[in-house]
Amino acid sequence: MTVSHTWTINSLEYADKYGLTSVVQQVNWACISDDGAGHIVGKDGFTRLAAPDPDKFTDFDTLTEVDVIAWLGVDFIAEQEAINSAAIQKLIDAEAEAAGAGVPW
Repeated sequence: MTVSHTWTINSLEYADKYGLTSVVQQVNWACISDDGAGHIVGKDGFTRLAAPDPDKFTDFDTLTEVDVIAWLGVDFIAEQEAINSAAIQKLIDAEAEAAGAGVPW
């Protein structure tokens, strides 16, 4: 089974803090996993961010998705792998439930 996982960042939660404007505090993300055979599994979540380094602060209006993904870091990569694995298992289970054998009597 070939499964595609599509990760997106849905929104950023921000506030004026630490003497800075529009500091991103939380990244809201989603993953849609599709086995190409009509079974789809979705997972939403969020990652809270630590306080920024004021010397390396990026203005909210100039942020890119690449910037935000970099902030999520190594721990998020491990979380992604776990979510992808769980999605694959759910899709395998969904295929198994749709399969059958026997006679109608």
